[in-house]
Amino acid sequence: MRQTVHWVTVTTVVLIAGALGIAAPGVAAAQPEQVNEFVPIDELPPEDRLPAAPFLVAAYSIVWLLAFGYLWGLSRRLSGVERDVQDLRRSSGGDGSGGGAA
Repeated sequence: MRQTVHWVTVTTVVLIAGALGIAAPGVAAAQPEQVNEFVPIDELPPEDRLPAAPFLVAAYSIVWLLAFGYLWGLSRRLSGVERDVQDLRRSSGGDGSGGGAA
């Protein structure tokens, strides 16, 4: 058991070190040129602005609509279950006090 844990640990360390060694040169080359001062968005070239803003807004809108739709459907189902419980209480002659045998 101890040898297996040691082997897994060594393998994990080697994989992480290899990934960092391979990715590090690519990350440094992919960095854009640093700007030392504030540049207003009006002065930025169009490719540096946020071109995906409409997609971002659409994605958030869809997620919120789905969340509200799910909660609305859940509340409707819960109301139906509450109605069914009340119908069962009435049909069984119970007063809803929960005075059954324990």
